[in-house]
Amino acid sequence: MAKSKPAERYLYVVGEEQTAIVAETEEVFTFARAHLAQVDTGELRLVLASVFGRGQLFPGPETALTPLVHEFVRRAETYREARTRTRKGRCTLVTAFRRLDGEISVQVSAVIPLQPGQVHPDRPEEFHTLLLDSLPAFQQAFTREPYAADSRLVAIIKEATLHHINRRLD
Repeated sequence: MAKSKPAERYLYVVGEEQTAIVAETEEVFTFARAHLAQVDTGELRLVLASVFGRGQLFPGPETALTPLVHEFVRRAETYREARTRTRKGRCTLVTAFRRLDGEISVQVSAVIPLQPGQVHPDRPEEFHTLLLDSLPAFQQAFTREPYAADSRLVAIIKEATLHHINRRLD
């Protein structure tokens, strides 16, 4: 009997200054829970805001960000609810966008189902297209807080709107 290929699962972090694509793995979730359980969620949020929202360098090896992202995602209610419904491929979207007050809001904004081969970590443009395609389904995630007019989120919403208009015209 042929062994089935593991489902494709990714964590896609989109911020004001930086983005990252991280493969979601149970091993990293386990490691992160064991080593980061004592770290307050607010501290995890602050680090992610500094790195992805403000473009600051992470004080340590870049690979140390992977467990931080995993642990932040594991604690998010949005992820816990969707994880049970989305057993196959999924892309968990973590966002770090500037609010009206200048602070960076970090949240798990959506868990997007994936089809096999729909995205590949070496092709970030596929993740961006996935974001544009999926945005209408989870746009309410961005209505809880006021965002700055010059936030990258505003540009992404405009781009998604044009993306969907152009698709209808084609």
